[in-house]
Amino acid sequence: MHLKRNPSANSGNVLVVTMITLLAVSVFVGLGIEYTNNVGRVVQRSILLRQAVNIADASTEMSFSAWRKICRSKAPGYVLKRSDLDTEIPTPTPGNFPGVPSYSLSNYRIDPLDSKWVPKTGSAATPSRISGPQQNDVSYYFQASADVVIPTLTSKNATSKTDRGNVVAQVRRVFQKEQLSLWRYAIFFDDDLEMHPGPLQVVNGEVHTNGALYTGHDTLTLNGKTTYTSDWTIGFRPGDGQHPETPTSPHWPANLPPAQSVAEQPYDVDAPDYHELIESTRTNPPLVPTAALDAYRFQKQAGVEVTIDASNVVRIYKGGVELTTGTTTAGTNNRRILDAFTSAVTTNQTITDTREAVTTGNGSIRLATLDVGSITTKIENGTIDFFPIIYIVDISPNQNGTTTKRGIRLKNGGRLPDGGLTIASGNPIYVQGDYNTGSVASAVPGATPTTQPPTNTQPTPAPGATPPSPTVAGYERQPAAIVADAVNILSNSWLDSHVGGSAAAAPTTINAGIISGNIESANGSYSGGVENFPRFLENWSNKVFTYYGSMIQLYQSEQNIGRWGPGYSPPQRAWYFDTNFVTKPPPGALHAINYRRSRWYML
Repeated sequence: MHLKRNPSANSGNVLVVTMITLLAVSVFVGLGIEYTNNVGRVVQRSILLRQAVNIADASTEMSFSAWRKICRSKAPGYVLKRSDLDTEIPTPTPGNFPGVPSYSLSNYRIDPLDSKWVPKTGSAATPSRISGPQQNDVSYYFQASADVVIPTLTSKNATSKTDRGNVVAQVRRVFQKEQLSLWRYAIFFDDDLEMHPGPLQVVNGEVHTNGALYTGHDTLTLNGKTTYTSDWTIGFRPGDGQHPETPTSPHWPANLPPAQSVAEQPYDVDAPDYHELIESTRTNPPLVPTAALDAYRFQKQAGVEVTIDASNVVRIYKGGVELTTGTTTAGTNNRRILDAFTSAVTTNQTITDTREAVTTGNGSIRLATLDVGSITTKIENGTIDFFPIIYIVDISPNQNGTTTKRGIRLKNGGRLPDGGLTIASGNPIYVQGDYNTGSVASAVPGATPTTQPPTNTQPTPAPGATPPSPTVAGYERQPAAIVADAVNILSNSWLDSHVGGSAAAAPTTINAGIISGNIESANGSYSGGVENFPRFLENWSNKVFTYYGSMIQLYQSEQNIGRWGPGYSPPQRAWYFDTNFVTKPPPGALHAINYRRSRWYML
């Protein structure tokens, strides 16, 4: 039996299917369009959010620059209050962000933070003082805020942070003002740092230069964090014509190569040179101190000041006032200080500095000698009392360093008073014999000390081996510093008659931080590098010079201007960073101020 199909029924079915298909297609097209529109809106909002974050970021960066400038404009030690920042931070203008047609910036401010990083909003509020891991390290934290609103087509209130149509970025950035002791470094150079030891040399502490770093010998091992501000070259500084060899790379621990870092600015003062720190206002013409550096000059920091003039007249000052028999009363501390230093200073002695002679044609140095042991004895037995910084200077040298050359000698410095001692001078200092070791010098000039540390009598240890003690048994080395135009080492066997660098040196140990100048490489002459930062005048062949301390270069030498070269034979160097400086630095202010951008986040 055959059934006949109804053509009209088939047509109806096709029409229904077609209509359903078209409806489905239109729904999917609509959904696609809606999806595309949503994606577009999301993309557009993402672009606007990125713009808002960029504006807020740039604003906090501008506030950082203004905040740092305000900090630097204040007196040393001043801590900013909230009110110091109310009107001093300039607000960015639309001209700073020409690519954004419409935005609003609000809550643009800087607030001091407490120890938990909670903002303090009172006008007199100051940030909490946060002590660092090392002695004299301290930080202050501030928070910068910048809220940016960018309107969209759906915005109802173009500046409201709660309008859901707006794109909002609320950026917060923490700023850190950090004071760090420079004694944390084994080696710190404000200028370029050149490190090219011949024999093996291992540096176990941190190293930093505010300039460029040059390392050209594989005999150098840098075991601590090493940073530079400008650049690092495995090679030799331009102007150094005394290293024709092919440079080789130094060694460092895995994953701790020298790295670029920010400048560590001494005392937060942007000075081309810090030689002023050791200069005297009693010279002719007198120094006119830079206001920002004045409080840190060692003449100003000193508990006792000693001057020697062209006629070898010695004057003693305390608190900037000259002590005389007419202005002090017998039996008082001031009179005892006057008597002690008058007897401890010997003038009008002469030595020949071969390095100066070769370069300037004049190696004759007139010395004033300070008997450090005599002063130490009087401090320890309670005869005299003063803040433990001595500033001693001959105010009569020629200012160009070529004629009328002067110097200060430190002698009998085997023992220092409990608590330490800093001795500073605007002249070169010549340290004769063991220093801060507990040694007892021989009564015979140039003879072996009566008592001396094991470092002078035992073999030089191999790199990495445990060194012998740098002090006599029973003596505790004190925090000490020697600050000068240049620091020269005269061994235990030195005699003032020695000339030409041929006299044999004797093993010598010095335990003291050194702040000094150098003469940079130029015109074919090598600076001598950090390996010759303490200068030598004798034949040290097969003799050890042991050093515990920290080497700080803040300026170029202006009186000891002789260039490194012939006139001595180098010692075996057994040099170590004095880790005691971390907790017990030498007397006196020596720090850098850093301004850092710390935590970044959005609300």
